[in-house]
Amino acid sequence: MAPLRKVVVVGASTSGMANLGSFVVEELKADPTFQVTVVSRRCSDTSPDGVKVLKLDDDLPQHELEKAFRGQDAVVMATNFHIFGQESKFVHAAIKAGVKRFIPSDFGSNTRNQNTLDMFPMMTNKARVINGLKSEEGSGLTWTAICVGLIVDTGLTTGFFGYDLKHHTATIWDDGNQKFSSSTRTNVAKAVSGVLKHPETTANRYVFVSSFETSMNELLSALEKAQGVKYSISHTKTEDEIAEGRAALAKGDFMRAHKLMLAANLLPGHGNNFAAEEKLWNDELGVPRESVEEVVARIVKD
Repeated sequence: MAPLRKVVVVGASTSGMANLGSFVVEELKADPTFQVTVVSRRCSDTSPDGVKVLKLDDDLPQHELEKAFRGQDAVVMATNFHIFGQESKFVHAAIKAGVKRFIPSDFGSNTRNQNTLDMFPMMTNKARVINGLKSEEGSGLTWTAICVGLIVDTGLTTGFFGYDLKHHTATIWDDGNQKFSSSTRTNVAKAVSGVLKHPETTANRYVFVSSFETSMNELLSALEKAQGVKYSISHTKTEDEIAEGRAALAKGDFMRAHKLMLAANLLPGHGNNFAAEEKLWNDELGVPRESVEEVVARIVKD
């Protein structure tokens, strides 16, 4: 089957925590295989160079999405929480427009593992989108969910992983040796490109990629080496962090509740050490494995 050449990316803003869409656009537009169109809201200042940009009404009505998707081979969703719960209209617009492949914004933890969904209920919406896509497989629309683990670039720089790169402090969970999968944003974009170039083998399935499997201690060591300093370390227990995260979730404090996502990645049996618990697709999709020390050094330098 030929590559899916005509690609719409929804959510290409350079703002936001991960801004994955901008990395996807840069990767695809650099490859002559693809013709890239970006869909964004009129209120957004998103306007990447070298690609066609379609501005839609801010509420992204389905009829406008259908028009924007018509004639396209694939839709890549790289959206943040502003469309949370609205994904079905994008799927239905893609079906009506005759799109061949839908890549949902699933870039993260293993959403087909029930333990992960139980730990962090906000992930269930991603699983719900996949179930909706499965129910539409007879329509001619195929799908691929790309699991990439935790995004190391933003995980380190935002403090999500528990490291303060400015003040050189770290909070280590348990003994700090539990392995989890993690990817750079550049490799996430390469995974999208790889799926689009291999539409037959990636149709209607999950694929798993990672830059590496690492641990809190390994990241700490890499940070100390890259910055030439020793970190001040405190320790916490996973069970205490889970209790705090669940209490925050009950209060609607979703930012503090995100530690439940970290817990799901650190605990065994949650499917988030892809090398041990799933099949890695890096070789098939042309996604390179990376060195923890080299990636961390690059992040610190940037």
